[in-house]
Amino acid sequence: MNKFLDKLLKYYDLSLRDYEKLTAEVTKENLPTAEAFFNFESFISRIEKAIASDENVVIYGDYDADGILATSILKYAFLKRGKDVFTMIPSRYKDGYGLNTNVVEKFSKRAINLIITVDNGINQHDAIDLANELGIDVLVSDHHELSETLPNAIAILHPELSNLVRLNSCGAYMALVISYGMLGYYDDYLISLAAIATLADMMPLVDRNRTLVRLAIKATNDHQYFPLVKLNDSTFFDETSMSMKIAPKINALGRLSQNYESNVLVEYFTTTDVKRHYDISDYIEKVYKKRKSMSRGEELSAKELKNPVIALITDELEGVLGLIAQNYMLEHNKPAFIFTESSEDPSLLKGSVRSKSGFNVVDAFSHLEHLILTSGGHKEAGGLTIRKQDFIVFKEALNKYAKNYPLITQDEKYLDVTLDEITKENYALIKNLSPFGHKFRAPLLRVAPITNVKYLYSRDGKHIITPLESGVKLIGFSLAEESKNALNIGFTATFAESEFRGRRSIDLIIKEFFTA
Repeated sequence: MNKFLDKLLKYYDLSLRDYEKLTAEVTKENLPTAEAFFNFESFISRIEKAIASDENVVIYGDYDADGILATSILKYAFLKRGKDVFTMIPSRYKDGYGLNTNVVEKFSKRAINLIITVDNGINQHDAIDLANELGIDVLVSDHHELSETLPNAIAILHPELSNLVRLNSCGAYMALVISYGMLGYYDDYLISLAAIATLADMMPLVDRNRTLVRLAIKATNDHQYFPLVKLNDSTFFDETSMSMKIAPKINALGRLSQNYESNVLVEYFTTTDVKRHYDISDYIEKVYKKRKSMSRGEELSAKELKNPVIALITDELEGVLGLIAQNYMLEHNKPAFIFTESSEDPSLLKGSVRSKSGFNVVDAFSHLEHLILTSGGHKEAGGLTIRKQDFIVFKEALNKYAKNYPLITQDEKYLDVTLDEITKENYALIKNLSPFGHKFRAPLLRVAPITNVKYLYSRDGKHIITPLESGVKLIGFSLAEESKNALNIGFTATFAESEFRGRRSIDLIIKEFFTA
């Protein structure tokens, strides 16, 4: 067996047979069939009735990438069937999350006959009950945790309401399944949209999610869908470009749109008007640049840095609090609670929390429940509302609690290699296992200390750009000085594939140096 392949299999604890199964070709036949979902027939039957009777239909989505793409998938499927429908991406600041009674009343005034919710949660009992009273049918498609009592909808489509094992899918994946019921086939473009949502929503890249993303990577590279090429700024697609270049631009509008601007994204993904693609993509880029500047956060005071938790108030929009908290948490290795004044009530603070192993967010909420008005989340992320007047007391109590629960630094797992093993052929062995993402990470390579490489640098002298004999390029961003000042150093790195001016290259991106 190839020596490097043997190392790779041991890294992932795979047998050669496992490797062959994971790298075998996949087809659309590997995606779920309609029969797998318990309520599928009644769900599609109600849609068919709406199409046949030319009813007024609205697809009610959510303001994140998953909700926007799920809405776009269903809108596109209806258009393929010759039926135009209304869509609504709610405002994070005006409507909040999920279907509510105010929205249902508005739909009633517009003579809506059928509401299809996607990625909206599954607990909107009051809103659906009101819709029933007003003579509006509701179909619910979702992937969030099921409640003990399901709402009184015509039909509910959910991964757990199926005979599929371990289908942990996003809202857009469920919308893709609906499109299959409407069209009779899985459309390549819609597969691509669902895959972007899968990556954006941090779904585990195993089983059917992995199959979906593999199919999407092939479809996007084969078909070069114009709206996706524009957002990607490249004709080369993989899981990294989808998750790191396309998805954040979609999410930016949902985070910053104080009104209903993010609805333009549904038009972007469903129109055939190229001029609209250009106009809307320019707008998306503008909003994305604004979002990036807002999420950096401010410099922390020395006093704040001494605390076991970062807790502060910012004047940024609620939609970027999670990004700011994430950045602080990663930079300072501390849980981060970032608040801003509520847009609905200036006496309240809305907050977003990010953490990792060692500090459980839900447990912290429970301990401080006497100071919290509302909260929700899981062990590493959450949101909460407190009274502005309670912030100082809350912060003191939080820091006192957090002293007993420092973050745990996980031991990194490395694939130990020599510089001679950094080849295009060995990259191909790793690439065969892709896509990589949540629950299935790309290997972090650890290259033993070396003395036979003369580093070359960028023109400004800041970055390492060194071609290796194997044809792989060694890249180290802002690491030039470290490489000059250390002797006998090794480094950790990951492979990356990129394209510039039509030329594709394989790079080894240095993460950090270490000494022997």
